[in-house]
Amino acid sequence: MIIVEPSSAFEHHLWAAFQAEDMPACLGLLRLADFALPVTLAAAAGDEPLSWGTIQAEGRSWITAYTSAEALESALGEGFTHRVASMAELAAGWPDARWGLAVNPGLTCHFLLQPALVARLVAPPLEQEMAHEPGIRVLQKVLAADEIADLLAGDGRVSGYCASAHDLAHIATPAVLAQTLGRTDALTADGSLNLLRWPVVGAQLYPVPFGGEDEAAMAEVRGWVVEEAPFSGMGYLAGPGVLVREYRAEAVDLPFGAEIWELTADGVEHKRAIFDADLVQWVLTGEEAP
Repeated sequence: MIIVEPSSAFEHHLWAAFQAEDMPACLGLLRLADFALPVTLAAAAGDEPLSWGTIQAEGRSWITAYTSAEALESALGEGFTHRVASMAELAAGWPDARWGLAVNPGLTCHFLLQPALVARLVAPPLEQEMAHEPGIRVLQKVLAADEIADLLAGDGRVSGYCASAHDLAHIATPAVLAQTLGRTDALTADGSLNLLRWPVVGAQLYPVPFGGEDEAAMAEVRGWVVEEAPFSGMGYLAGPGVLVREYRAEAVDLPFGAEIWELTADGVEHKRAIFDADLVQWVLTGEEAP
């Protein structure tokens, strides 16, 4: 193993926790870290495709990540450059649920993190998140035309994948939002998008959909969902450049405050309906967002 000196306050704390065999402290630090991912000089120059750096150990592949550019250079030499990614960004782009994460392979302060552990680090349960950061959480789900009809005529329950409205608030264009969520089928003829939004009541009713694209991948993440691609199974919407936490509802009663909004092609939002939980019915409206 190569001995290197820590190059930042973060690495000082991580090295100390590692030497003290304080794994909870190590994981707490790694959870919020930014990593240097190795990139070959040829890939950086555009002469070959960008790929994941991996090693083979304990019968599986491990994505290699280093806690600093200095740590990467100490382990791999001068034949590499790097790109930077947080652990959450890694999860959103996770290439295979069977792969683990190797942090600082070849160095004295190193870790092999199983995929199930990585998933739980970056995507804790919604109730745990809300306990750490109290306040109103709003979930959002895209509605196609037939889903709106079913919702208006139904029993006031919601099922399927949903996401934090906060994670998506920066996307104001229906086409981009639909593309991000993989719901281009829900765009209307005039390019608008209909959205169901509701405040979280009973966070435990919205579990994180850990899983994979087959039973074996699901088992590796200790998950409960098998879903076709694109599906990260790591608690985040699959795809580069976007960090959106995913949840899944199974016939959950909508609370007071649930609303249906239309996001028009020019980026203007109109409230189309409000849910009356006492009467279990929707009240149509025509309000425009301020």
